[in-house]
This record gives sequence, C-alpha cells and structure tokens, in this order.
Amino acid sequence: MSANVKICGVAIYHPDNKVGNEYFVKHFERQGKDITGLLEVTGRETRYLSNDPHENPLTMGIEAAKRVLYQTGIDSAELDMIVFSSGTPEYVQPTNAVKVHHALGGKNSAIVYDINSNCVGMVVALEQISRNMLSNPNVKYAMIVGAEQLNKYSRTNEEVPYSNFGDAAAALILERVEDSNCGFIDSSFYTDSSLHNTIVLPAKGFSNIYREDLEESDKRIEWLPFDTDEAFLSAKNAIERLLKENGLTKSDVKKYFLSQFAKKNIDIICDQLNEDRVKFKFIGDEFGYTGTSSPFIAFAKSIEEGEIKRGDVIVFWSVGAGITSCNVIYKY
Repeated sequence: MSANVKICGVAIYHPDNKVGNEYFVKHFERQGKDITGLLEVTGRETRYLSNDPHENPLTMGIEAAKRVLYQTGIDSAELDMIVFSSGTPEYVQPTNAVKVHHALGGKNSAIVYDINSNCVGMVVALEQISRNMLSNPNVKYAMIVGAEQLNKYSRTNEEVPYSNFGDAAAALILERVEDSNCGFIDSSFYTDSSLHNTIVLPAKGFSNIYREDLEESDKRIEWLPFDTDEAFLSAKNAIERLLKENGLTKSDVKKYFLSQFAKKNIDIICDQLNEDRVKFKFIGDEFGYTGTSSPFIAFAKSIEEGEIKRGDVIVFWSVGAGITSCNVIYKY
C-alpha cells in the first residue's frame, strides 16, 4: 500500500469564562456605536474570554495538546514533530513549540517549530506537515497545536476585532500510515498581498514597540476596513478545482470546516458552491472567532456530535491577514 497521513484525533481547550453579546453591545453604545448589525453578520452570541491573567495562547495550547494525547492514547515520546501555530504567540524566542515539547516531555529527536500564517496557520500547518510526512518515513506522529488570544490585543474602540474574537486552542495529531484509503488528498493556496496593511499587529511594528512616545493603541492590532470578496470567491474556485483534479465531486464532500470569522462569509461560500448549508459547520455562535484554531474547533465539534465518520471526505479552508488563504481536502 502507498503511504498516507491520517488524522488520529483532535482536542480543544477554552477558558470557562463565557461572555455574551450584551457586554459588547453596551460597551460600544457608550461610544455612540451600534454593533447589533455586526454581531448578526458575524453570527456571534457568546465567546470564551479568559479572566485568568496567567492564561495565554501557550498555556491554552499545552492544555489542548495534553487532551489530544489522552484522547488518542499516544505517548508524547512518540511524537516526531510538534508545530505551534498562532498569530498572537506568547514568545518569539524560544519557539512556543519548544515550550510545548518541554511541557509534554517530548523526545530529543523531535522536530519542533512555530508557524505564523495568522488565522490560516493551522490549515497551512496541516498542508505542510502532511506533505512532509508523505515524503519522510521517519515522521510517524506529528502534533499541530493552534491557539489565539486576539481579544487581548484589540483596540477597545474598534468594533470588529474587539467584539468578534474568542480565546481557544486546538490540537491535532497526524499519523503516517500505509493506507491509501484515508488521509491527505490535495491542497491549494491563494494570496493577495495588496491588503498587507489592513490588519497589522503591533500597529507600528516590533522595532518601535519600546518607544516611549508610542501610544498604547499602536501596540495593539490596527484593523482597517477591507474587501474580502476575492478571497472568498477563491475558496469556491479552489475547492471546485481540487475536487475535479482528484476525481471527486461536491456530492462526495461530507463536511466543510471553514474560517469562523463570520457566519455571513460561510453562507456566501455555501451559496457560491450551491451546496447544502448542513454541510458547513458553524461554531462561531458559541466560541466567537478563535483565529487559527477555528476550523479545527468546528471539526472537533462535528466528530463529537457524530456528524462525520472515518472515510468521509472533508474540506478545510481559512484565510489570514494580508491576505492569504489555504484549502486542504482530506479523507477522514
């Protein structure tokens, strides 16, 4: 049999503190702003926001990593690769992946590194690591950890980032298997770098972060209005092209796990594909937008709720600041 890469398991972590829309509606009303229409477009009802000052993307990621090890019964010493994805990493040096490795008690021969493609990071990691494992028989098990805490870095007067984001982490374990009936199928990318100045963190760059005259707001995310129509059209085109190139049709797809940035965007892609809405998992009403982990939280909830089974064809797609998007087709 030919080698492939199987998704062994996925686990999630989120803080206990659940915050409803009412808090943000009142917060922006005091600034003379009505965000009820925005919350309807994004599909928000609640989101989890940590009220523990010691909790951060790294600690959340470690907890999700421990959970997926327990769930799959795989020992941390079996992990040949650990990759950490975040647009809000707790550390630049050392890598957060090294911290995860230490917390789990990983082996000395493990490959560890961080990947930062912002909100599309975990999908990119899935694509890159799957292809690596296909060509590298020395990597039997790989772990992808994704975590984000975007609300903490938002300006409290900017409606989209401050009201939209939630804190959460997801961890995924991949296994190289001699089985052609499951695993990675194909992938594609789309990039429009003309939008590179629309979402910037920190707003003035790290080289200016310690300037005494730098405003506090310039250490946070700058979020400018931008048009993502082309990015979401690219999702439709990429999905249809990849399915056709791999001898599949949309009827073969059991579930789509897309960026949870906004319910409206998922509905647009659904309509463009002329697909049934039941095939698109949305968890942003409970979790808010959790950035890099959002498609995989949706994936985990679908497994938990019995919506997919082994052998089902599934699609992951997300988009990151700048903008860049990635589409991955897998047979679960």
